[in-house]
Amino acid sequence: MARGQIEKRGVRRRSIKPVILIVTEGSQTEPKYFEHLRTRKNNVDIRVVGSRSSAGESDYISLVHKAVEYKEKNQLAKRNGDTVWVVADGDVNYNNPNPIDNKNMQLQKARRMAEAKDIQIALSNPCFELWYLLHYQYTTKFLGNYNDVSRLLKNFIVNYRKTIDVYAELSAHTAKAIENSKRLELYQKNNGNASPFGVDVNPFTDVYKLVESLV
Repeated sequence: MARGQIEKRGVRRRSIKPVILIVTEGSQTEPKYFEHLRTRKNNVDIRVVGSRSSAGESDYISLVHKAVEYKEKNQLAKRNGDTVWVVADGDVNYNNPNPIDNKNMQLQKARRMAEAKDIQIALSNPCFELWYLLHYQYTTKFLGNYNDVSRLLKNFIVNYRKTIDVYAELSAHTAKAIENSKRLELYQKNNGNASPFGVDVNPFTDVYKLVESLV
């Protein structure tokens, strides 16, 4: 900055490296995982922003709004090699009326908003822990919620709970998780489901697309 020039307050200087911004639905599980990928690639600046709605359910539109706000405040742009991701869960509450249709309507609106702002959405149905499970086990079984997934995951990580950091256990199996995720995606497509999948497609996760760009 030239002598006498005043830097505007609240404006963060651009990093020389391209930025990968990850806005996660959870405030613990997903940030703990993605924070470990910060040093895996020297030519990118990985920033993780955790979030959780007060209702405790996925709010795709709010997550996209948060990503847009952070992107604009920090002047992130595709032309600079920056990418922005929202990481969210299917998180269907089957006690609500028309849960699949209503959730898919919100998801479709969020995807249109995200596409207009060059933001990508990585969805896991029913939850992010499915990505963890696929490090160890391939499955096409319907998994209704977090409890269904964690029950299977505990066969491999006995003491698993959301508050603990399990990256060390997972890291050696990342290639397997990517392979299993792609296999599951192909299975769902072969069963007549069109991509991008909605919350009516269970199980699936495309978190692998984000992880492939980082490892």
